[in-house]
Formats: sequence, structure tokens, C-alpha cells
Amino acid sequence: MSYLNSPRLTFSGQFQADPSTVNNDPTHFNNQTFEPDFQKWGLGATNGWWNPDGTGSWRFLSCTVQGVTYLDGTSTSDPKEDPVIGMSIMDSNQKVAGKIVDLDSQQQMVSALWGLVVRLVAGDQEIIKSDYEVASFTNIWMKRAPELGGDTRAAAIFQSTLTNINWNIESCNSRYLKELFEVSKNQLSIQFTTDLYDMDHTSPAFTIGRIVGSIGPYFEGEPKYFTQGRPLFPQTSTINYANAIIDKNLNQVVIDLANSFPIFPNGTIKNTLPLTLGVNTGKVGFDDITKIGEIHLADPNWYKGQSGINTIPLGPNTSLVEENPLVILNSEGEVIFRESEEYVCADKFVFYLNPEEECQVNFYASKLGKPLPDKEIEFQLIDSPFGPTPPVVGVPKSAMVFPKTIKTDTLGKASLTVKANDPGNPRGYIDGQVYGISYNFSDGYFSECNQNNFLSFLVFDSVDPEKIANPTWEDIQPIMQQYANLYPLMSKGIFNLADQSIVDKNAEILQFVFSKDKEDPNYMPATRDLSRDKSAMIINYLNAVISKAGTKDSITFKKL
Repeated sequence: MSYLNSPRLTFSGQFQADPSTVNNDPTHFNNQTFEPDFQKWGLGATNGWWNPDGTGSWRFLSCTVQGVTYLDGTSTSDPKEDPVIGMSIMDSNQKVAGKIVDLDSQQQMVSALWGLVVRLVAGDQEIIKSDYEVASFTNIWMKRAPELGGDTRAAAIFQSTLTNINWNIESCNSRYLKELFEVSKNQLSIQFTTDLYDMDHTSPAFTIGRIVGSIGPYFEGEPKYFTQGRPLFPQTSTINYANAIIDKNLNQVVIDLANSFPIFPNGTIKNTLPLTLGVNTGKVGFDDITKIGEIHLADPNWYKGQSGINTIPLGPNTSLVEENPLVILNSEGEVIFRESEEYVCADKFVFYLNPEEECQVNFYASKLGKPLPDKEIEFQLIDSPFGPTPPVVGVPKSAMVFPKTIKTDTLGKASLTVKANDPGNPRGYIDGQVYGISYNFSDGYFSECNQNNFLSFLVFDSVDPEKIANPTWEDIQPIMQQYANLYPLMSKGIFNLADQSIVDKNAEILQFVFSKDKEDPNYMPATRDLSRDKSAMIINYLNAVISKAGTKDSITFKKL
């Protein structure tokens, strides 16, 4: 079950992402060569790029529920029929906003949301409150709005689960919410597509973009960060990946095309001609297509109201769809999407590791949407760098230890163990190293994969245990100087972390935020790129200052 299953709601509106961009260039991490101009606005590495004073915050703005689909497959967008229509999707009203964070300056293509609260609100009444499990975007598509420039032309999707749910639905008499609570009260699936992000610092909509999404049921044991279904691969370079599921209970295909077609700068879709969903029963290399139904993109409610989700009844074609790959045809009868019949995908795909730590990566393999057992998956390190260089990424290779292959079990699942060794500070002024691991079935080619489907790792360096246990200001000053350089809003508006007198004076509050859980939106540093050893070193230094002072810090806490 996922955001594509019933009962589901769809929502649309805007979002705000406010990252600091001084760290967009890896050379800005070098304290020895850092210049004041790197903290100023300007498009290039000789300055702080397009948002040097960013807070890192991520928020929902003016997002409202547009429609619901019930367990029986019926749907409505009329608030008179279901009061959940028109309710607001909001973030926290008690904590600071969640944070959007790059994995690394040299891997900015898997940015994650940390500490995000997701609420359903009716007026001033909170109906649902939940925590968004940390998740990175994927399927970033740089051709979404091709007439626009830079990252403004891009789109991406986020998918995760909502946990720690507090329900307050008794008073609103919503059929949808009652059904959702009955089938999935402990966790929910959420997915949203973001595009048309405004990077013009002179614009009143600066740092704001468009968002559409869906919330549906989630069951324990399923993937959290992708939907295991019927993946559709584009057959031309002008469209992007899509996904579908077969809802057996309702005998229908549900397809998400929200991030699949190019748009004009005003947000309207370029392709408004009807598409045809079909099933290909032909042999390899020869198409024999049975048409199932039409997909109408011209409907003005298709994107904002339905979040790009399409439902097509199967009628008598159920067995055909279960046994053969899906295709989508354009108005001229050309195949523009083909299902990847055998498909494997990692659930979580972004990891932070310290030396001697290991992680488990869970994989789900399927064939025509059904579990694919006893199938071998192969892995290899990615040699090419992810982002701007210097310094060089992906070395030394010895820091990453993992088997070359694994096999799926009877349920089509497999787990990869990756262990990290100390990379030995190969990037000098940037802690640790970034790595990527690509994967596919052993009888396939890596080039045949969805190229967004790879694993990203940030492996930190180790620190001398004596420095961790008994740190001096000289030990932590380079770290604090780097944060002061790269995040000027912090040093200009709250604390100048490079100044020992200020750090010592405010040691108690700094110890409080540096010690928080990484998933807390108030955690420092907001970028989550502080290693286990360096974090311990900073906290031990602050504890020593507090212990020596013998009195509590008198500063009033400011929300970060």
C-alpha cells in the first residue's frame, strides 16, 4: 500500500526551501583561502551564489486538500460531501521549520528533509499531526520547464512515511479520514512533486516553488521511500520516469505522471493530447498492444486537483495486465513509456557512516509487480564524481567494503551490508569523503537502470581519541570557523562560532543544540555534516567550559 492506494487524498499549493548556498562550491570549505565575498550574493564561485543568507528552512505554504478517493474507488472534490476538502496541509506551529540538507557539497542531488512535521488543519483546529521520516528527493529532472534557466527548470519527488501520528478526527465527520484511520492508523505514505522553484533574489516569490502531493495508507514491511509497482521508463529524452500500481481490489491501474511531462514557465503542461494505456503481449522486439484506456492530460484539474495521478479501470483485461508489461502510447500511436519488467530498487538510498560503522540497505525486486525471488543483484563503486571538483571524490576505494553480489529471498527482498573504513581525510579541508554505489541485476547492464537509482554515502574521517576526550579551542576552532564562513546568517545574527569568547559565553545553549537528535529541526549544525568524532569533541569542549564556569549561561534561547 502507498500514496497511490485508496483511501488517498491529493493536495497542492506552494513550498519554501531556503538553503544557504555559500557551501555550493567545495573550495569555500578551505578556511585558508576563504574570502568575505564568498558570503555575498552573486552567481558564481567567487561569491556566495544565489542565497548566501539562507536559513535552511523548508515549509508548506498555502497547501490545501483538493480531493479524496475512498476505499470503494469513488472520489470527490466537493467540501460539502467531505469536509477534509479544503483543509490545509501545514508544517509545525510549535517547533521551527524542518530543514532541507544536501548530503555533501559534492553530492547535492539527494537533498533530504529533516525534522519536518506534517499537519492537517481545519481553521485553527489540528486534525492530524505527524512526523515525516527523513527522506531525500529522487528522480530529479532538469528538463521539467526547459524554457527556464538553472535549477528553476528542474523538478523532483519526495516520498516517505508519516509516523507518530496524533489523530483528532472525531469532530470533523469526514468519511475519508475515518476510512484512512481504519486501514492505516499507525503510519501513512506521503509523496509530493516540487517544481517551478524561484531562485531570483529580487522576486517576491524568492525561494518559493509549486508542490502537488498525495497521502495514503502504509503497511509495515513495505518500502517506505518508493512504491513497489509497475515502473514505466521513458522512451524519449523529453519525458521522465513514471510509476503505476495495479489495485486488485478495485480492478484498476493507478498511474503517477506528475513528474513525467515538460511544462511551460506558467506551469501548464505542454502535452495536452490524450495518451493511451496499453498492454504489450508481443515477443521481445515486436509489439502487440492491447489498449486498456485513455489518460487525459488536458483536464485543468489533472495536475492541481489530482496531483498528476490517473485511474484507469481494467474491465476484462485484468489477467492481461498482470501477465504482460504496460506501455503508454502518445496520440500518434508511438510507445513513449515501457514498463521495466524486471526491476530492483533500494528503499533508503542515502547514508552517513563513521569509520567502522556499517549500514543495511534493503532492496526489493519484482517482475511485473510481483516479488522476484532468487535473483542476483550486482554492485559497483561509481568512479565519476557527483559534483564540482576539486577535490576529487570516491577515493580511496578501500573505505567502502561491501559484497559484489547478493540474492533475493523468496519474497524478492535482499539486504546489502556496507561497512566504512576511515577514508583518511582525502579532501583535506572537507571532512570525510562521498561515495556512490550503482546496482542492477547481474544479468543486466548498469546503463539500463533508472540513473537516479544509486546509493550515496558520506563517510567521515576519524579523530585522535585524545583530542576527543580533552579538546582545546585550537582543536575545534577550524570546525567552528568553517561553519561561521559557510553559514553567515548564523554568525551574523545569532552566534559568531569562530569567536572563542562568544562560544565560551554561550557554551550552555550551544551544548544544548549540538547535543540534540539529528532529526530535531533545532539540531546544530543544520547541515548534518558533522561527524561522530568531531561532534563529541565539540560537546566535550563545551561541557568543560560549562563545568569550569560553574554557573548557567544567562542567554535567552533563540529559535534557530
